[in-house]
Amino acid sequence: MLIIHVLRWALIVAEALIALPVLYLCVLSLSALLATQRRKVAWIKDEDVPPTERARFVVLIPAHNEEKVLGKLLGSLASLDYPTDRYTVCVVADNCTDKTAEIARAIGWVQVYERFDTLKRGKGYALNWAFQQFEREQLDYDACVVLDADSIVAPTFLRAMEWELARGAQALQAYNGVLNSTNSPSTALRWIALALVNHVRPLGRNGLGSSATLTGNGMCLRHKLLQRFPWQAFALGEDYQYYLMLMLYGERVRYVPEAIVRSQMPVTFAQMRTQDVRWESAAENQPGWRTALDLVRAGLKNRDLVRFEAAAELLTPPLSLIVGWYGLTFLAAISLWWLPGMLFSLVLLVGLLIYSSAPLYLLKPPRAVYFSLVYAPGFIVWKLWVYFVLKRRKKYTGEWVRTSRIAS
Repeated sequence: MLIIHVLRWALIVAEALIALPVLYLCVLSLSALLATQRRKVAWIKDEDVPPTERARFVVLIPAHNEEKVLGKLLGSLASLDYPTDRYTVCVVADNCTDKTAEIARAIGWVQVYERFDTLKRGKGYALNWAFQQFEREQLDYDACVVLDADSIVAPTFLRAMEWELARGAQALQAYNGVLNSTNSPSTALRWIALALVNHVRPLGRNGLGSSATLTGNGMCLRHKLLQRFPWQAFALGEDYQYYLMLMLYGERVRYVPEAIVRSQMPVTFAQMRTQDVRWESAAENQPGWRTALDLVRAGLKNRDLVRFEAAAELLTPPLSLIVGWYGLTFLAAISLWWLPGMLFSLVLLVGLLIYSSAPLYLLKPPRAVYFSLVYAPGFIVWKLWVYFVLKRRKKYTGEWVRTSRIAS
């Protein structure tokens, strides 16, 4: 009986450890739902704003061997519902060995920068180099938008960003979604995964008065902010690194769900493996407990709950880990056949369902996304394999590895 008693207490402790992040994610889901109900965006009409007073944007596209997909992004930028003389498109062909630079130059209205540095490789270095070029050239702009080359943007993208800049925002993040969600079960499941991380959570966090994160693709930074905090983020997760630095200094990122950018997700298993390992390796290299403690200390010093919430977000495990841990506790509760443990497990399941179903309710995806849920258990097992096995291999943690693209 003593062993059974100890095992039951161990089960309760294990379930309590899951309950904290599940409760946090449920709060964000409910906050996102309320924020959606409250958010009524009244676009600033063109005739209400003199052309010379419209915000001036630089759209920066760091591109490494993106000849297959770059044209589609540039085509969507040409169709923006925004005065063409108020935004400049700049492509940084970073260590390219294909025709990325030539394709961009052929457009005519795109400024092309070529960078070659075999030692300082990756998106973070390309951004740092580009911002330095802008300062040397004394480029006149109010804010810079960073886009991935395999994306397309909605026509109202810059108008949505301008609307939030006019309200005083310094750092913005667009809705970074999936372009090819119906191509395969993998892309459909990625739609759900990215909608959770890139829509439900930032919308919920802003609804609580906190900060969204920067996801790299679709982030917008004021020129003055970049001058105050020059880009010095070079890790695999450079966007998240820069976001945490802003949080430590009391800045906030505002999520703009009306500014929509969508990118292509891997269709084949080989492509998916490369991207998943890179994402998880980037997450592994992100600051953890030490940065969370720094955020807590800064929150105490400045009496700022936003930094406490940022620490909670930083310490929240990936959903695959939460689900995997829940599965183990559920099996333990059934094995022990203990009613309190089984009831606790049921409550946790309800919380996970609330969070995971939030994007389906808020964004109304295509049918293919619903059908893909059949493959969700296998997808979670794959993510756990990546997390615990593949990303530990040295060849995946050294530097950024480009994901193979399909033609645009």
